Parts: sequence; structure tokens; C-alpha cells
Amino acid sequence: MEHLPQLMQAVCPDSKIAKEIKCSSTKTHDIIDHIIGKESFNNLCEDLGQTKFSLITDESTDLSTTKHLCLVVRYAKMNRIKDCFLALIPLEEANAPTLFEHIVIFFRSNNIPYKDNLIGFASDGANVMMGRNNSVVTLLQNEIPNIFILKCACHSLHLCASYACAQLPRFIEDLVRDIYNYFSSSPKRVAEFKNFQIFCNLKVHKLLHPSPTRWLSVHAAVKRILEQLSLCS
Repeated sequence: MEHLPQLMQAVCPDSKIAKEIKCSSTKTHDIIDHIIGKESFNNLCEDLGQTKFSLITDESTDLSTTKHLCLVVRYAKMNRIKDCFLALIPLEEANAPTLFEHIVIFFRSNNIPYKDNLIGFASDGANVMMGRNNSVVTLLQNEIPNIFILKCACHSLHLCASYACAQLPRFIEDLVRDIYNYFSSSPKRVAEFKNFQIFCNLKVHKLLHPSPTRWLSVHAAVKRILEQLSLCS
């Protein structure tokens, strides 16, 4: 946005308005936060007050150890399906009653008749969200008996893959982690590995770390190792 005034002045050199345009990062932030953002939010709440919609949620903790509940809505408008970010709500606790209470308070404070217009709910398979007893789903079903519930297919697939991998010898995953750690802890080894790839006329690829919080990351890490091993065969 800081380049916009210069662009407008170059395109419209005779315009007095263009010459007076100023838009620094601070001003841009205020415009987006206090004008564009608020107007878009109000329009979205107005849409949700007049049409049926589904709610997609996820709970996470940021680097400052603050818990947040993310709300995304999906609805149809003018024969088009729209997915819109709705809110990011800070939390002190992440149990089912607290999550449900924050969702209800948000809808009520923004005049969104969720009991009439909320027809679907989707989330990951965490027990606090999808459990059979005292979860966000059961609390929603108490107020909206016919609500459609959809568990995240990616999360379910990840759980299936994790349970399947648990049947494999542990040393396989340990080997993948050890190979990654061997290179990542040494800039010299990383540089030598990069030079080896360049020598073989290959695209430079980094070894991947199998993260427990990243879906199906073990597969990608193993695939990358096998890719590099093929060079030595």
C-alpha cells in the first residue's frame, strides 16, 4: 500500500487528488481494521441473519500460549458457495461448555439467529468437539436437534494412519527422525548435502521432519529420504 500513492501519481500526473494521496502502513492498517474490516464483518453478519449457514470450528494455542477458537462459516449467496472467516475468539479454557458458551455469546451479540439458521457443524475429531458425552456437538444438538454434523475427513484419515503406523516397528520412524536431526543440527552437513545435490544436477531439497502435529508428515519425510537414496544406488 505504501507504493499506491506513487502509482496513482504516475498514472494521473495532472490530478490534484492523486498528488495529495498518502497511505503509509499505519494508515493502511487503520483503514483495513476500522473501515474495510468492520464493513465486511457487518455485511457477513447481516447475511448470516438472513440465510442458512454451516459453522466450521477449530481450537488452537498460539506462541504466546493463548488459546483461540476460530470460526469459519459456509453459506450460499447468489448461487455461489462462500467460505468466510468469521471470528477468532480468545479463550481461557478449552473445555466443551466454555467453547459452546463463546459460540453462543458471539452469535447473540451479533444478532445472528443461530437456532434458526445454523444447519451444519464441522470440526476435527477431538473429544471436546465430537465426543458422545458433553461435547460441543452434544450441546449444539440439545438446542438444534436436526443440525448436520461432519467430522473432518483429513483428521480422521490422519488418526487411521497414525494407528496403522503404530503397528510398524518403532525404529523406522526413529530412523527418519535421526536422519533429519543429523543434518539439521549441523550447518556444515547441510552445506555438504546441498553441494552433493548440485553435483548430481538435482533440484536442492531439504530433508523433512516428521511432525506429530502435521498430518501424514511421516509419509512425506520417508518419501524425501527414498528420493535421496535413489541417487546413491
